[in-house]
Amino acid sequence: MLSELAKRRKARVDFPGIWNAQGVNAVLESSIAVVSRVVNEDIIRPPAGISNISEWCKREACWTRIQTRIEDVEKLLQPEFYDQLQSVGDQAAEVRSAKQTQKVDNGIEAQRHVLAVPAGEWARLHRALIEKELLTPKEVGVLRIAMQIPAKLPTEKQCAILLDVLGRARAEGIVVER
Repeated sequence: MLSELAKRRKARVDFPGIWNAQGVNAVLESSIAVVSRVVNEDIIRPPAGISNISEWCKREACWTRIQTRIEDVEKLLQPEFYDQLQSVGDQAAEVRSAKQTQKVDNGIEAQRHVLAVPAGEWARLHRALIEKELLTPKEVGVLRIAMQIPAKLPTEKQCAILLDVLGRARAEGIVVER
């Protein structure tokens, strides 16, 4: 219901903020209590002929009936609840930023894994996979760079290719020392 109220104002409850804080603030806690009371009053009185409340709660008709109370709930909530809602645009920007951060983190992690393997191991891996004819020309070129670590360092994209090569080598039973 809180999400529906936020949606009607073209906003959203700041669920990532709740996750990051690992808790809810006093305003949201109070809002949850208000909504809980209203919803509880409604669901404990199912329509005639329905005796199992948990089954009633699973029905679309239950949500439809609860939605008729949204305007009542809206009036019961503190104005501060609406002040702390996150605009849809802000949340979309936050999601984009989080995806970009994750992309950078993934690239760093790939580089860390690649650089943990000594150049000699990359050379041994290169020979073994060439013998088995399991490398593409592009992979051969990237492996030649890895064989020169630390004099040459592979890029993030090259590290992703090298991790794929490592995975393929392991699938072939080739153990790589770190």
